[in-house]
Amino acid sequence: MQEVWQSVATCFEQVAFFFAGGDPKLDASFGRRAERLEGRSFAREELVRTLTEYHERLGFGEETMKNISALLREDTLTVVTGQQAGMLSGSLYTLYKAVTAIHLAGEQQRKLGRTVVPVFWIASEDHDWAEVRETVLLTGDGRPLPLRLAGEGEGLPVGSLSVPPWSEVADMLNRGLPESEFKSEMIQDLKRLTEQARNFSEWFALVLKWLTHDRGLIFFDPALPAFKRLASPVYERILKSHRDLNQALEQRTHKLVSLAYKAQIELDQGEVNLFMANPERRALLSSSQGFKLRGKETTLTLDDLTSMLREDPGLFSPNVATRPLVQEYLLPTLAYVAGPGELNYWAQLGQGFAVFGFEMPVVYPRLSAVVLTQGWQRALRTEGLTVAQVYQGLAEYKERCVREQDEYDIDGHFGALRAQINSAYQRLDSFSAINSHAEEWVAQNQERVLGQISYLEKKIWQAQRKRCESMLRRIEQLEQALAPFGIRQERVFNPLSFVARFGPEFGMRVAELPLTADFREQCIII
Repeated sequence: MQEVWQSVATCFEQVAFFFAGGDPKLDASFGRRAERLEGRSFAREELVRTLTEYHERLGFGEETMKNISALLREDTLTVVTGQQAGMLSGSLYTLYKAVTAIHLAGEQQRKLGRTVVPVFWIASEDHDWAEVRETVLLTGDGRPLPLRLAGEGEGLPVGSLSVPPWSEVADMLNRGLPESEFKSEMIQDLKRLTEQARNFSEWFALVLKWLTHDRGLIFFDPALPAFKRLASPVYERILKSHRDLNQALEQRTHKLVSLAYKAQIELDQGEVNLFMANPERRALLSSSQGFKLRGKETTLTLDDLTSMLREDPGLFSPNVATRPLVQEYLLPTLAYVAGPGELNYWAQLGQGFAVFGFEMPVVYPRLSAVVLTQGWQRALRTEGLTVAQVYQGLAEYKERCVREQDEYDIDGHFGALRAQINSAYQRLDSFSAINSHAEEWVAQNQERVLGQISYLEKKIWQAQRKRCESMLRRIEQLEQALAPFGIRQERVFNPLSFVARFGPEFGMRVAELPLTADFREQCIII
């Protein structure tokens, strides 16, 4: 099956049909998008007022406040990215998304000659507590250590949940991080941010702001009441046009799958593509009788829902298919920075934008990177391996290394022994003249003897692997560092794993990642 992100990066023509915003590698795509936004109006005053209050209370610096103020101007555009409010910022790729948005906004501001500001949309309304409650640190001895917050999330939006006690967080950090000259100061900073935050969403924003060194990134929390009020007209349009939207999604998905690409969004014709909190968040479904919440029997009419929406917009929130439409309605989005999985579902959404009279922004793949310490670089050179080979898995490589260290020809000896045994047993065929069951007895005995030989062979190979233990440990540590649990490093490790080791140097290396035309994975050399 083809990957959408690979086609976007290497052969955009193959997927151009799905991305009306144009090829993200071409300046012309951004120029066209900027022109098309000139006729749009946005509630800029309310946006700026709410963003200012939010960021001032959280103590954001001058650069971010300047970017927020710039949104008052009609020609200011945004580069948007987003992610769930992960524990202590979540995995490395969340940081890479933020850095991509900052870089892309700056690049397009220079090229377009107008203000472009980076915005991080916190998916604070999601309820996937299992996904955000856990993070993974790289321990001092090179092991990936999953850390999990207590509690079950209570069925509430993750962004609204209480910040865990600092004692719980500190215990995790002390267990998971190596001692270093930077660890103590880092923990003091995180203590201050943890105690400052009023909820999980603010905690996430503060930690990610700290990781990006307050470089002008604006955080957008869609759960704020003012933003809910601003979004209510598009929620109402979604309610009234859900069948048209589902038809558009179905048509575009069918086209995507027919070209051997993966569909990220699983379609259900009964979906309204909105959630409603009553009190826990549930998907809204439609039928010929009206609307109801998944798992509930009470039927609601369109008038019921629109009245509830106008009275309390906070009851409603978008799903993965409609969140981009809400973003498009609220923000002058020049481009959206997406991860590989997101590119799949954005490819399904193009016709959905048209249902609402919108146009898709430029969809820009996020930076991808692997952190390489000097030790890991040495290990790669020693083993003659590439990062790509580590990603593919090293089981066969480790087995080959063990066999290359076999100076006793273990396979040869056991092969010869089996041949001798099989030859000797063949000479026992004549015993069948003594008893009709003799052939069966010989075969059974031969099988038992060969089984014992296989057991002995297994034990000898185990001993050989024990002799190669230091070599295998070195290879396994390399695997755990670059592809923990068989997954790329950027999708597993929390950035604090490297901040604790390298301090501000790590943040500088991430900030220096350039935007590349081919969107290849880059190396952060530490």
